[in-house]
Order: sequence, then C-alpha cells, then structure tokens
Amino acid sequence: MFDNYINQVPIGIFAGQGQLPKILIDDCLKRNRKFIVFLLKSEIYEIDYSQFNPIQIAYGEVDKFLKILLNNKINHIVFIGGVTKPNFSALKVDKKGAILLAKIIANKILGDDAVLRTVVSFFEKEGFKILRIDQLLDCVFSNKGTQSKLLPSTENIIDIDIGVMAIKHFAKFDIGQAVVVAQKQIIAVEAQEGTDEMIKRCKNLRGDFTKNAILIKMKKPQQIKKVDLPTIGPDTIKICIESNIKGIAIQANSAIVVNKSEVIKMIDDNQMFLKII
Repeated sequence: MFDNYINQVPIGIFAGQGQLPKILIDDCLKRNRKFIVFLLKSEIYEIDYSQFNPIQIAYGEVDKFLKILLNNKINHIVFIGGVTKPNFSALKVDKKGAILLAKIIANKILGDDAVLRTVVSFFEKEGFKILRIDQLLDCVFSNKGTQSKLLPSTENIIDIDIGVMAIKHFAKFDIGQAVVVAQKQIIAVEAQEGTDEMIKRCKNLRGDFTKNAILIKMKKPQQIKKVDLPTIGPDTIKICIESNIKGIAIQANSAIVVNKSEVIKMIDDNQMFLKII
C-alpha cells in the first residue's frame, strides 16, 4: 500500500521498460526526493533518461551496483519495469555477481519466480530494503468491486472465476499471470510472449467469443510482491479494445495499474468493465 514515510527516503531505481520508471522519477522530482536511476546496458529503452544522469550497468556488475548505492547512502531499491531475461550461462560477472549468479543457477530449475525471490533475498541480505511499487505510487486498487460504469454480468463472473482457477493451476508450471476466457472456455494463456501479445491472439475470434472475451490478470500464488507484479495500463486497454475484449478482472492489492484515471476513462468510453477481484 502507498506509504508516505517511504516516499521520503532516497531510492535506487533499477529501471526496466514501460512507463512506470518515468512515472516514478516524475514523482520523485515532485517530492524533491533523492534518487539514482540505473539502466541495463543490454536493454534498448524507448524513453530517454539522459536528463536524469542514469548509470549504465550490466547484469553481472553487482559490485558496481552495490558500491554506488553505498557511496550515495541509499539503502532502498525498487525494481520497476520489464526487462529481457539474460542468458545466465553467458554473463560476465564480478565477485558479488558470481555469488548471486551461483544462487540463481541453483534455483533456476524451480522457475522464474524462484529466481526473482533469490535476487530479492540476495540484496536484502546485503542490507538493502527492496520496495514494492505500490509503496511508492498510487497504482493499485485496494478494494474488491467494479471500478467501471458497466457491471459484469452473471456469465462474466463465471468466466472470471474460471480464469482465476486457471491462473492458479498454471502457476504450478511457472507460467501465466493472465488468461482470456469466453463462454466458459479458456481461449488464451499468457506464456513467454507477455500479456499484450496474448491479447492480440484473440483478434481473430469469431461468433459469441467476440462479444464476451474477458482478460483476467493476477499474481501467481507463490509470487512475491516486490518484483514483476502483473501490470495493465493504457496500452493494455488499447490492445483489449482492438482485440474485442469485453472486460478486465485484476487482483486487489496485487496488480499494478499505470495511470488509473486514464485506464478507467478508456474502459468506460468503450463500454467495457473493470472488476477488482
């Protein structure tokens, strides 16, 4: 939950793709809060961060990352935005990087969620606090209910329940923060391609599926809240509109919504619904 105290402490922003890192930076500037932006050397960023004097860092440069934080008296870190998964076997690492890499490789067989828990645990044992995005930005819905003018029908609620059960089932295989359900059938499951590409696959649906498809997006049961939470934003809604998605259901306190007011307006303007579950 959004935390006013946390919003006074200096932070290290490990920025990935998407709009969220820039939104957080703008919030820091408004609060006159000290921050350092770290960018991955391997990522190609759509947003220009040059005015914020970002520090370029490679996946294996853990010593460099830690020393910069310590030298600037920063002990709070946020990992925000999506990143491309590296080829761990090809990484060049420093001393601390080698320690972290060994832990990652040991847990990689358990899936991506185990890898993320390993990374978070490593930095916490180094004395740093890993912040959740919703501690820094007002970007989640806390209360269950409908946030749109249009209410889901009884049939929609049944499909949402099916989607929730499906995500919990697929979580055992470390896939699927999102599914699309229509007419009591699972018609798409998120895999490595991500939510947006999964939604696009629904464009070619015919018949009743085009009137009743619902996107359900939620945290996997074993997933920690400090990194890689399910996220929707205006871009997601745009793709849903283009792909004939009727409504969206997301998890209370566990799904990030980029620009909440714009998302709700887009949903209402297109006669869709947004259900918080």
